[in-house]
Amino acid sequence: MIKAAFLDRDNTLIKDKGYTFHFDDLIWEQNAISGLSLLTSLGYKLIVITNQSGIARGYYTEKKMKAFHTFMNDDLKQKAGIIIEKFYHCPHHPDGKLKRYSKRCICRKPGDELFQKAIIDFSIATNHSLVIGNNLTDIIPAINQGINKGYLLYNNDSIRFKNKEWPYIKAVDNWLEIIERLNAK
Repeated sequence: MIKAAFLDRDNTLIKDKGYTFHFDDLIWEQNAISGLSLLTSLGYKLIVITNQSGIARGYYTEKKMKAFHTFMNDDLKQKAGIIIEKFYHCPHHPDGKLKRYSKRCICRKPGDELFQKAIIDFSIATNHSLVIGNNLTDIIPAINQGINKGYLLYNNDSIRFKNKEWPYIKAVDNWLEIIERLNAK
């Protein structure tokens, strides 16, 4: 059985500096690395699913984004001895400047194509997996794929929601709360 922690990138793992892709702009969210270490020790594969409209908008290329992800992983390995298994990204946006990326698609969250791809690529047991993001659009596609545990981070002015509507999503203020909840099991 392979279980995964599906993770949003910007304002979940790292601080969003506005289309973050420069190595100097890498700032991990407080306690995110500790949380990732705990998830790894609990047997979760770390998988990032991220919308990267900066590519469609012409701010950076897919090559630069991939280099940034490699840099993130190198930093994570150096600091904690762990890695993110894979980064899945959507480069599209309907208002993009670059024609080949300027479109509506099903890989852009809340679309679930990237979640489906990761589940197949890694043979993930969705009922034993979880998702962490700072917007409901990060979490809903995972829930639609059978992942019944999610954490919604309110660390960056996320829109608050009522737990009655999504009983399997736990609203938390920071990574420390996620760590405490995971350790309580």
